[in-house]
Amino acid sequence: MTPAKLERLGDIYSPGVVFHGPLHQAKGLAQLREVLTHRFKRLENFSIKLLDAHGDDRTGFLLWTVKYLLRGQEQTIYGMSHFRFAADGRISEQRDQWDTSSLRNSDVPVLGWLMKKINHRGQAIPKKSGK
Repeated sequence: MTPAKLERLGDIYSPGVVFHGPLHQAKGLAQLREVLTHRFKRLENFSIKLLDAHGDDRTGFLLWTVKYLLRGQEQTIYGMSHFRFAADGRISEQRDQWDTSSLRNSDVPVLGWLMKKINHRGQAIPKKSGK
């Protein structure tokens, strides 16, 4: 997927597509287009490399890596997608799974704040004495 292909999203996805991801949810082509447009605007040099694919006429799986630049630093995310296909062959549902801990805390400010709090609490737990 590239920014130029967003106008042809309806060739790949059904009008009522449901998208589930670790950070975004979308229902319908318009919402999915918004999610993808935001992603492309925020991330430079976004590219997807497909590593493996399996499926049939009802469902499919992709194993992939995404590479992008964020604030000038290259990032890599490893993930997978599960698809359900409509009778016409277009995607009716997509569920992306990837390790959100691969994001640096500064990439998602609220998540960064929460992780700092959790780490601080974990370090503050006193060790029990042997008594």
